[in-house]
Amino acid sequence: MMFYGVSSSVSSSVSFVSWMRRTAAENNNNHGRRRATTTAQKKNLRREVVSSCGGSSRGLREERRRRSAHAKRREKKIEEFSSSPLWVAKAGSSANAESEFYAAQDARHKAFLVANELKKKKKVPKIVKRTVSALVLGVLAAFFLGFGGWLWVALIGLCAYASGTEYFELMSKVNEELPHPPPRWAAKWITACSVLLCVILHVSGGRSLPVTMAMVAAFSCAVAALISNEESHFIEFTTTLFGLFYCGFLPSFWIKLRAMSGIPLAIDRAGSIVSSWPLQLGGPTSWTLGVSITLMTVLCVVSADVGAYFSGKNFGKKFFGKKLTTISPNKTIEGAIGGGIFSIACSGICWYLLGIPEELWRTLIIGGFIYASSVFGDLLQSVMKRNAGVKDSGKFIPGHGGFLDRFDSYMFTGSVTYYLTLALIVGLNIRPKYFGA
Repeated sequence: MMFYGVSSSVSSSVSFVSWMRRTAAENNNNHGRRRATTTAQKKNLRREVVSSCGGSSRGLREERRRRSAHAKRREKKIEEFSSSPLWVAKAGSSANAESEFYAAQDARHKAFLVANELKKKKKVPKIVKRTVSALVLGVLAAFFLGFGGWLWVALIGLCAYASGTEYFELMSKVNEELPHPPPRWAAKWITACSVLLCVILHVSGGRSLPVTMAMVAAFSCAVAALISNEESHFIEFTTTLFGLFYCGFLPSFWIKLRAMSGIPLAIDRAGSIVSSWPLQLGGPTSWTLGVSITLMTVLCVVSADVGAYFSGKNFGKKFFGKKLTTISPNKTIEGAIGGGIFSIACSGICWYLLGIPEELWRTLIIGGFIYASSVFGDLLQSVMKRNAGVKDSGKFIPGHGGFLDRFDSYMFTGSVTYYLTLALIVGLNIRPKYFGA
């Protein structure tokens, strides 16, 4: 019995020793494999480093030196951080300094997020800014339109100045297609001449001949100065000429449009604004064709924007499934149709309420062309901003961006409405006061 116990214990010890030997052998084999694998990886890494260094031992030494310097810089930063007063204070005050340090980091991050949320809450929504800006601009425009004269000229001159400033700023950013924009002095000269055109037009009684002569003189002076430079480029001349036309000549038509008079309005329409205008403000006779046509043009552009926005938002790409143009991806065919309908409908309402003479269909045609010219001005401004690589032309109007972002639709509508009024309402053979051609 005793012999059996001793023999069993001996056999157990032998089996345990053999198991230990097998385990050690396996560990040695695994270590050898891992070592071989690590060595192979080191060789591969060495080959990659040598090939990246141009295959030279000198490049390999430089790579080793760079890595060594990087490791030393890292160790130095760790030492500086560990010796900082904040870390020393925390390490001395608590045994769990690392966890407290990260807790403080989390607390600062949460405070930063809370501050950002408070800023977002205090920030006025963009739609509120746009609405307030539009109301303020509408009230100011109505005030200047009602008084007319030099006040209206001053408003149009301010628009010409803002247009010229933003136009030449955009041209200076179009580097790919316009590598040689006009110099600063040329931009300032054309902007000043654009404002001067409005003054000349009003002083000359609305005649186009003095304005044309002033444009030719202004452009000739700019060309003479540009030619005198050693490095002059043709693109500078074309950009300068278009700036004078776009920022000076086109806005001046709003002065001619407002000054139209000599044609009686239809004040006998019941319920119209003109017929019921109070005597304290001048009565029905204080209204002129220029006031009615100018107000109708502005309201048609506003109605077109509103109609295009709601139609595009509710019905965009549901019927036609296409964009209006690749220039402005947000514009859809449905939105364009809705804007045209709103503009024509607004012109019909204005025909009745503002006492515009002649038949209704004439005014409806003008309303359709007002919308087409507003879309053309909007798309032209989109091309300028896309080539310049900017979203807004400036920061002139809060919530809208630059001046041209809001009034690009009005740049061509003044001239189009003026000539269509001459052709359809006044008659080409009649030249009343301030209708000078």
